[in-house]
Amino acid sequence: MSNTAALLLLAVLVPAAGLAALTESQRAKAESLPAVTVPTPAEFFGAIDKVSRPDWAAFYRDPGPTSFPTRPQTAFNLGALVADGYIAVEAQDGQQVKNTGKDIVALARALGVGENVLARGKSISDFADKNDWFALREELEATTNEVRRAMADQRDEALSSLILAGAWMRSLQAGGRAAELSGEPSAASLLGQKELIAYLHGLLRDLPEKVRTGPVVERVGNAFASVGELMTVDGGGLPDLEQAGAIQAACAELLMQLGSK
Repeated sequence: MSNTAALLLLAVLVPAAGLAALTESQRAKAESLPAVTVPTPAEFFGAIDKVSRPDWAAFYRDPGPTSFPTRPQTAFNLGALVADGYIAVEAQDGQQVKNTGKDIVALARALGVGENVLARGKSISDFADKNDWFALREELEATTNEVRRAMADQRDEALSSLILAGAWMRSLQAGGRAAELSGEPSAASLLGQKELIAYLHGLLRDLPEKVRTGPVVERVGNAFASVGELMTVDGGGLPDLEQAGAIQAACAELLMQLGSK
């Protein structure tokens, strides 16, 4: 893994003063991950929870469509749903996890990879019944990887990248709202994820021109550019509460635009 990607992961795991430092084994694991690995929303939400302890159930979204006009839009919303699943796990709400899991499977089917995640969907339901929150986090990550792997097998890098994009747009939107509600500057500082945004934006910029200029990819790329600018602080500092609110609003706008048919 590149030093930049390793540091990115460490930044999400230990993003603010006052959080426990990584152990040697955790540090070694972070540095040995594949170069394509990025932090998971679970790690981001875990950091938020340590700083502001939000009422995660208040972050639920109303159920959205389980079909969309295009595959790129479907992929983006599948990613956002995965982030919703992590939020439900943070809330320790088994029924909400199961509901979200069903929608994830439905969107995976719309992408033609439903069979790849069908067993994962059953596991999510089983773990939710047992209130096994650690296993649920692992299963949501495995489900995401399963879908992205299937996209890679189909040589559809755009859909794979849009799944990640949707997951992080929803995660940053929730993180911005958590900071606003808590009023804690340390919560706002967790949104200083410029390296992550640059990496995700780069995945889209590296796509073939015909795909890159498609309406969904172009819109998501523009949103990444805007969010990256909002994370930019003079002197290399971290975002404050005002910037957290602006990041939340920018992400929420994109989620609203792409979350409807």
